Amino acid sequence: MNAVTVTMIEYIVLFLLIVGVIQLLKLRGIFNDSHQPVFDRLVTEFALPAIVFGLLTTTTIRPGWVLPVLIVNCAVIVGMVVAWGICRILGLSPAATGTVVILSAWGSTYTVGAPVLVAVFGPASEEVALGNVLGVFGFALPFFTLGILVAGYFGLHEKRGDFSLVPFLKQYFSSPVFLAFWLGLVVAVLITFFDLPGADIYTDIFTDFFEVIQHAINLLVWIAVGLLLRPIRLRTLVPLLGIVVIIHLLILPVLVYAGGFVTGMPMMERTVAVILAAMPSGAIAGVVADRYGCDGKLAAAIIVCTYFISVVTLPAVAFFGM
Repeated sequence: MNAVTVTMIEYIVLFLLIVGVIQLLKLRGIFNDSHQPVFDRLVTEFALPAIVFGLLTTTTIRPGWVLPVLIVNCAVIVGMVVAWGICRILGLSPAATGTVVILSAWGSTYTVGAPVLVAVFGPASEEVALGNVLGVFGFALPFFTLGILVAGYFGLHEKRGDFSLVPFLKQYFSSPVFLAFWLGLVVAVLITFFDLPGADIYTDIFTDFFEVIQHAINLLVWIAVGLLLRPIRLRTLVPLLGIVVIIHLLILPVLVYAGGFVTGMPMMERTVAVILAAMPSGAIAGVVADRYGCDGKLAAAIIVCTYFISVVTLPAVAFFGM
C-alpha cells in the first residue's frame, strides 16, 4: 500500500470518526438542525476570512511557479463550465447546480492535499513548497473569491426567481471573505515591496496564529459536514455524484496534466499540480454551499462519497501523473 493510499485512509477514518460522533450527538438531542447555521457562520464569517488574510500575507509565489498556478486556475474554470453545462441540460435546480459546480471544481487541497504531498515527498521538499503555493493561489484563493461568488449566485437564484444583480454584488463585496482578501493583498504588497519596520515580527506572529486557525477550521468544517449529513435518495445522489466524480476526480487532473505537457512544464511541477487537482471534493466547499443557499445536504453526501472513491482514483492519478 503506497503513501498516498495510507494517507487518504487515515483522513477518511478521522473524518468518519468526527462525523459519526456528530451524528450520535444529534440522535441524543445535543445537536439539532438549528445549530447548522452557527457552524456555517463560524466557518464563513470568522475562519475563512482569517485563512484568506493569512494565506495572502504569509505565502510568496516564485516567478517560475506562475505557470502551474495559471494552468490549475484554467482547469478549474473549465471544470466549472462543464459542470454548469451538464446541470443546465439536466434541468437541475439552482441550488443543486451551485453545489455540483463548486464540488466539481474545488477539492480538499487545503485539508488533505498538503499531508499527501508530505507523505509522498517529505516535509522539506520542493514539491511540498510548490504544493503550498498551488494550494493557495491555484485553489484556495480562487475558491474563496470566485467559488463563493458562484455559490452565492446560485443560492440567491434558488430563493428568488427574479434574481437581481445589484443587491447580490453589494452583499458579495461587503462579505468578510472579500474584505479579508483585499486587506490581505494590500498588507502582502506592503510587506513585499516596502521595508516596513517590524514586518518580520508581524510575519512570525501571524504565522503562528494562522496555524491555530488552520487546525480549528478543519474541526469546524468536519463538524458542519457532520451536521449536514442526512439520508438522501440514491436516484437523486448517484447521477449527481457521477458528474462530480467524472469532472473533479478524472477530467480535472487530466486537464492539468495536458496543460503542463503542452506548455513544457517541468515534471516535478506537473506531478504536484496533478496530485492536488485529484483531491476529493472539498469539505469547505460543502459548508460554503450550504451557507450561501445551495443544497448542503447533497453537498455533504457527495463529499463523503468522493473521499471514499478517491482512495482508488488518487493513487492511480498520482501514478500516471508521475
